[in-house]
Amino acid sequence: MPESQAQPTATTTEMTPAQSHAEIQQLLRAEIDALRDMLEDRFREIAMLTAKLEELGGEFDSPPAIANASLPVAQAAPGSADVERRHKVELALQHAKSGTTKRRPCKGVPPFRKQAALLAESPLFDAGWYLQTYPDVAHARISAKDHYIRAGAFEGRNPGPDFNSMAYYLANPDVAEAGWPALVHYLAFGQAEGRPRA
Repeated sequence: MPESQAQPTATTTEMTPAQSHAEIQQLLRAEIDALRDMLEDRFREIAMLTAKLEELGGEFDSPPAIANASLPVAQAAPGSADVERRHKVELALQHAKSGTTKRRPCKGVPPFRKQAALLAESPLFDAGWYLQTYPDVAHARISAKDHYIRAGAFEGRNPGPDFNSMAYYLANPDVAEAGWPALVHYLAFGQAEGRPRA
């Protein structure tokens, strides 16, 4: 082919690694901002629905497992310290639940049999109430004590009507981070240390 018909050279500009990184960072920031906006919209929607439900005078009861498992998040403003604390506690509880195996609890937490013995001695643990409140546990044919110490506490389930696991974790986030079932920690240390239950 003659030189006059030579193919034109492409004048593409290649991005440097720094430019590429900056562009990726910018895209990620935009995505994070969009997700935050969506989350704030959901919080506003939850707050509005909660207000409507309260206007109805509690005409509709929520399922016991949900009603007793957590504190109302809609009361906290999006981005507030309460929401952030709750998120950290829930994340720690997920790690604790995954760190607890069938044979042993998280490192530094007493063996299951010792935990069960503490629960058996406490009026704050009500096995009948637990099984009635959480019928999925009754259907699974696992004892209330075993379920609470192996999974229930980390799911935010309450051991009885007079102790709120999630409230204890929120008041004492170090307990969640250490992988202790809320009531077990309260009975072993929290009560003597004067830790708040909520």
